Amino acid sequence: MGRETMIVSLAASSIAEYDPAMTVSRTVVRTRRLDLTFLAVAGLILLVGLMWLLGPGAGWVLEHVDGVTGLSGKERAEALDAIRGRGLAVSTGVVALVAVFYTARNADTARRTYEVGQRTLALSEQGLVTDRYTKAIEQLGSAEPAVRLGGIYALERIARDSARDHPAVMEVLTAFVREPSRLAHAGTPDREVHGQDQKATASLQGRPRLRADVQAAVAVIGRRNVSHDDPGRGRVDLAEANLAGADLAGARLGGVDLAQADLTDADLAGADLSHANLWRADLTRASLTTADLTGAILDGARLTDALTTGANFDGAKLDGVLGLPDAAGEQPPGVG
Repeated sequence: MGRETMIVSLAASSIAEYDPAMTVSRTVVRTRRLDLTFLAVAGLILLVGLMWLLGPGAGWVLEHVDGVTGLSGKERAEALDAIRGRGLAVSTGVVALVAVFYTARNADTARRTYEVGQRTLALSEQGLVTDRYTKAIEQLGSAEPAVRLGGIYALERIARDSARDHPAVMEVLTAFVREPSRLAHAGTPDREVHGQDQKATASLQGRPRLRADVQAAVAVIGRRNVSHDDPGRGRVDLAEANLAGADLAGARLGGVDLAQADLTDADLAGADLSHANLWRADLTRASLTTADLTGAILDGARLTDALTTGANFDGAKLDGVLGLPDAAGEQPPGVG
């Protein structure tokens, strides 16, 4: 957990150090200053030229540009007025073109500023998610059960709010669920591993109680948004997990890796276990009522005294299954 905390902290620092909005803001300010300078110089030149053309410049244009000489009186006045009119028309056209150009440029600048603002907002939101993720990871390592529960539900909220972080959250939660199992398999007494929350005797309906925080974590996994799972990361990994007595009724566990998991006395009624890997899993006394086990791998699994009424085993692999129920001489649906 320490390494994960360090990684997310570094990610948060990187986000804080890079502010694209500030960079774009400075660029926009510099561009606008250059534009104003250019417009001021160009406007001054245009104004001076227009004043010259409206004054003595009209005669110069008439003689040296148009090549007209020898006019006098009314004819010369009309010719000069025509030149001045052309000058005003050209000046008006130039001003209009400049206005159109800068309007388009400002629109493009506004669009780029908006896009960068959106990216900045996304980065800011990701930074907040990173902070929440770091705190939740720290909570998972707490010695207090209530604090660990808070961390689990904080991670669930992150997974719901951020599809991008969903796979990472699931990996953290599955690792959290599996870890007590490994300690128990290494020889640590179950009561020591699970603390005072674990009761070796029974609770409701004679089923053992799973540790509260482990139950919460596996419940979060079971109600996750499966469309946000990343196939590139492989199956959701609960292999060898100790889930004895877990309440997973209606859980979404399709495709999950539960190989060699301890699911004795677990409530899996109505659960989606389609294509799940239950190789050598212990399902003794588990409730699989109306569960969907389509295409599941159950080779070598133990189903002694399991309840399979209404369960669907279509396409399931059942080689070496121990204790597969055969109520009233009929196999469960899908078992040939």
